[in-house]
Amino acid sequence: MNPLLSTYVNHPHGANLMWNTAIPLVGVVLTPLTLTVGPVFAYNLVMTLALAVSAWTAYLAIHRYVTTAPAAWLGGLVYGFSPYMMAQSLGHPHLTIAFVPPLILLALDSLVIRQNRPALFIGIAAGALAALQLWIGEELLASSGLVAILGLFILMELNPDRVRAQSRYALRALAIASATFTVLAAFPLAVQFFGPQPLLRSLQPHNLYATDVLGFFVPTDMQQVAPEPAVGISRHFTGNLSEWNGYLSLPLIGLLVFTAIRFWPLKVVRFAASLGLLIAGLSLGFTLRFAGSLTAVASVVVALPLPAFRRVLPARTMVLALMVVPIALITVPVIDNLLPSRLMLYADLMAGFLLATFAQSALHWPAVRARGVAVCAIGLTAIALIPRLPYPSSSAATPSFFTSSSVRQIPEGAVVLVAPFARIGSGDAMLWQAMAGDRFQMPEGGVIADGNPYPADPPPSTSLNVLRGIETGTLPALTLTEPLRQSLLNDLNRWHVRMVIVGPMAHQELVLALYSSVLGATPSWQGGVYTWTLPDG
Repeated sequence: MNPLLSTYVNHPHGANLMWNTAIPLVGVVLTPLTLTVGPVFAYNLVMTLALAVSAWTAYLAIHRYVTTAPAAWLGGLVYGFSPYMMAQSLGHPHLTIAFVPPLILLALDSLVIRQNRPALFIGIAAGALAALQLWIGEELLASSGLVAILGLFILMELNPDRVRAQSRYALRALAIASATFTVLAAFPLAVQFFGPQPLLRSLQPHNLYATDVLGFFVPTDMQQVAPEPAVGISRHFTGNLSEWNGYLSLPLIGLLVFTAIRFWPLKVVRFAASLGLLIAGLSLGFTLRFAGSLTAVASVVVALPLPAFRRVLPARTMVLALMVVPIALITVPVIDNLLPSRLMLYADLMAGFLLATFAQSALHWPAVRARGVAVCAIGLTAIALIPRLPYPSSSAATPSFFTSSSVRQIPEGAVVLVAPFARIGSGDAMLWQAMAGDRFQMPEGGVIADGNPYPADPPPSTSLNVLRGIETGTLPALTLTEPLRQSLLNDLNRWHVRMVIVGPMAHQELVLALYSSVLGATPSWQGGVYTWTLPDG
């Protein structure tokens, strides 16, 4: 059995988990916990620890250059609890389990800059970290690779005199890293690109999920300090709440500008400021949007002032990147699945480093008044970035049928049709399936699979259309004709369904009446659900 392929959703076609937002390694690690206390507890634990552990690894990366621990912790918190992390925590664990990117930064620092350890050791470490990120979440690996390439070119432009001297070690270590990654990643990548249901199309609309020009300054509903007039603006941004990741706040932006100017002679500050500014520019997408209105102005326009600062900025790299990367994100297969707004994770890491640099310096300022002003500025920044409390949550109620011995009526691995029909935005059936220990398969599910329509609905079927229509209220008065009845029966037969279950849902009475007529029988009521048992074959 291939652990990266499953027919427990989207049966019988199944799904290639490498094209989905699965977090396979995390799932394996948490298996004992999931089996003992349940998937809901395991999920909540992952989403909580993801923020704290990501903040910790960001602290480790920042502490390499900012030696004052409290200042480095401040920078780590900016990364681990950033608006990006809080927004994506609404339901994207593959994007918030982000503890590896700071570790990759540490590895690349050793590989490209310090070069004080054997190339073999650093190469294996870098390759292993990349493979680790692949097994956790491939999207962050792809975006980390993009940012690493941009950072490398910025380094070379800022330090042209060191390129030749550093390149031999770096190339040797990178070759070792590539070999290590290939060995550790060969299996999942082979399943992804050569296994069933390869998806080489873009899964998201282009140029929709990008940062609004005002997004850096205007808070969203995810911030505790979010005046209604400001939120009234951010609610019109394109995309949705989980993708409004650009917020930095006016206090933080002010401190970042001050730190960049004040400490520009430090090469590490020049690098962090340049890379952070570039990433923020790339997060704007292909064309600019202002207060939610998509304009026809290409985002490359933000590069126009850069040549004037070529003596202090890596302008050549930044201009070229702002020209090429937005086009690549909408034209290059596979890469075009990276959403520009999500790049802000790395801008937050650079912002955390710059804030830590400011805090460390401020602690040593001789003037008490100056230190007081610095503390107030940091305090204002912290207040502006406080996440919304209490954090949004949803009910995870599961009918007792799925958590009691009643579920054993279903033969192990049998196919069950569950209403509400699972699809994107309606995942109750998938939760109940997980709470039942994945005892049964379903011809439904919010998964990405070849042939499934955007974004992750099951393949087209009469059952999907009818059950979705009833649940959403678009089919309030359905007349069961004989052709419709036969089509619904054909779905059950071709899927080899052994049981139909109707759980709590909108317009439940209409679904019960429908399947009572289709199956010619009244359902059984047990454990909070209605069931029909179908004959085998």
